[in-house]
Amino acid sequence: MAKDQSPEIRDVNGYKHGRVPREVRRTQLLELAEELFMEKGYGGFSIDDLCRAAGVSRPIVYEHFGSKDGLYVACLRSIRAEFEHALLAAAANAPDLATTVERSADAWFSILERDPRRWSLVYGGATGLVGPLAEQLADLRDTTVQQIAMVATQFAPRAEREQITLWAHAVSGAGEQLGRWWLRNPDVPRERVIAFYADFLDAAASHLIESSADSASTNSHPRRSATGAVGGLSRST
Repeated sequence: MAKDQSPEIRDVNGYKHGRVPREVRRTQLLELAEELFMEKGYGGFSIDDLCRAAGVSRPIVYEHFGSKDGLYVACLRSIRAEFEHALLAAAANAPDLATTVERSADAWFSILERDPRRWSLVYGGATGLVGPLAEQLADLRDTTVQQIAMVATQFAPRAEREQITLWAHAVSGAGEQLGRWWLRNPDVPRERVIAFYADFLDAAASHLIESSADSASTNSHPRRSATGAVGGLSRST
């Protein structure tokens, strides 16, 4: 006899099945999906697994998220928003750049240390994903970069938008790579990793501020190189 694969009906936060408010159900599905994605990865995850865990039918999942891809993006967006809020809160009201850098570095690796599985789900690098899903994940990364750029602008108000954007991408990428490295090398003391990243951020921020000052000066008085080209780059013809 075939085993019954229908989901087991469950109450949710005290609500009877069929009477669960939409937002409560959505939160339940996100939390369970997050755990399954961490356990199985994107490729191993299935909507049926989630239905069994939540005690719902497939149409309910599709009603909330549209597809497996939509569910995956929703999970990552939720975790990223939580992490970014923690980072911004840590850096809020810092009296100077050095304090901002120190607090941000400490918060970043505190998050990783506290939630390594969730951190890896978001920043561990989902490989082999293409098409619309890959584009949506890139949009999520860009949102993080924009948050970094917003903080950087406070300390380099004269910097050009392109300078700020390039700098923010570099800082974000370095933080993710260093975090992945630390997960593979947990014997390295947390304090040493934080100190290294803080020094890197401090140097990068100082360079950005100096570059923005140079840019402002150049815009007022164009600098000519030895070849006679304006600025540091010659223009090909």
